[in-house]
Amino acid sequence: MSENDTCYCKIFVDTVLSKDELARTIARVTNGHCIRRTVYTSWGEIDVVLNEDFDDHDRFNSSDGFLHYQFYLEIEADVRVSRFIFVSSIANLLTEFWRMEFKAVAACDFEHELPRKGGLTS
Repeated sequence: MSENDTCYCKIFVDTVLSKDELARTIARVTNGHCIRRTVYTSWGEIDVVLNEDFDDHDRFNSSDGFLHYQFYLEIEADVRVSRFIFVSSIANLLTEFWRMEFKAVAACDFEHELPRKGGLTS
């Protein structure tokens, strides 16, 4: 990716899985592998982070409730990967989360290019 291309995405995720289980699930879905709570894929690295702003009430009742989901993922593209592959991979990951009935919302410069605008719409 060139310096001008978007190479980062944050995805807020709410699930009943533990942090380790979420990392293993992401590894399976992306055909990646886990080392601790980082998933390494062919297109980038995904860090699974416990959200310090997690709030059991606000995640359901607030208009920006996704900011209070239990986890967020910090995702950085591999420098050798095209923007198209990176954005497509994020779209696939989000779609898999929704298929598994996880709540997930992306926060990135290319949300408008993702399914459901990154999760902001149904």
